[in-house]
Amino acid sequence: MFDHLPSLPALRVFEAAARLGSFKAAAAELCVTPSAVSRQIQALEEELGAPLFERRVRGIVLTPAGARFHAEVGEALGRLDRASASLRGADARRPLRLSVLQSFAGNWLVPRIPRFEAAYPGIDVQMEATTAYADFARDPVDLAIRFGRGPWPGLHSEKLVEIRIFPVASPTLVQGDPPLACPRDLARHTWLEETHVPEAWSLWLRAAGVAGLGPARTLRYDNAQLLIDAAAAGQGVALLSDVLVERALAEGRLVRPFPVSVESPSTYHLVGRPEQIDEPRIRAFRSWARAEAEAWQRARRAGARVR
Repeated sequence: MFDHLPSLPALRVFEAAARLGSFKAAAAELCVTPSAVSRQIQALEEELGAPLFERRVRGIVLTPAGARFHAEVGEALGRLDRASASLRGADARRPLRLSVLQSFAGNWLVPRIPRFEAAYPGIDVQMEATTAYADFARDPVDLAIRFGRGPWPGLHSEKLVEIRIFPVASPTLVQGDPPLACPRDLARHTWLEETHVPEAWSLWLRAAGVAGLGPARTLRYDNAQLLIDAAAAGQGVALLSDVLVERALAEGRLVRPFPVSVESPSTYHLVGRPEQIDEPRIRAFRSWARAEAEAWQRARRAGARVR
């Protein structure tokens, strides 16, 4: 039984090299030398009778056989790790690695994280605030919060919160010359637009009854946090969501010149690997995050602010 199974150390070395795309990075992660990694991979290839990597000048690339093997090895090692942790009772104490969009992390999630830590003191949250989507096939991440319409192929995704979008600007800009007394005044101002949601302005303009209105000029940014900062600095009028600008509005750095808002077709989703989504620490965070989002939405409907 298990006559064809390679050694576990060799499989760990292969999985790390395949996931990281580098013998050097795998060596650093495993605390061995790059030459030791190279020897382990070469021995594994000889044992299997198939090349697993193409060695190139700029690095390594999995062969088709290596890619198929990596998919199986990664899943098998993951199952072994989870089974071992469960027997040791250590699963709840493992770090929970989150990948979160920078704007959402800073403006909504981070101020609430102390409540999660108080409720689940045995779970160590490690958060990466980023503008890029985590690659669940390669990145050491347990759960992500993504912005979009979802779902994403091969991943579990669940809507976290419904959001509404509306124009915001600095108080100085709203009270300046030209003024922002009604939606048509927007035609005399600079519009700040996020490149990932180019349809947002047209949606709001239709809801405000000024479809087809255009700006004096447009400035585009590739993430929402830059949009918030630019609007607060008086660069123009930004179209942003309530979940992101709640704090800036409360602090007076931004104001709403008009009461009209529209529901966004894109929103934030909890995303993870289907086979891991019900692990205790992931399930705990999902449950907590949904409860926080529901509380925030109830407060929004009631006209209050929840921190």
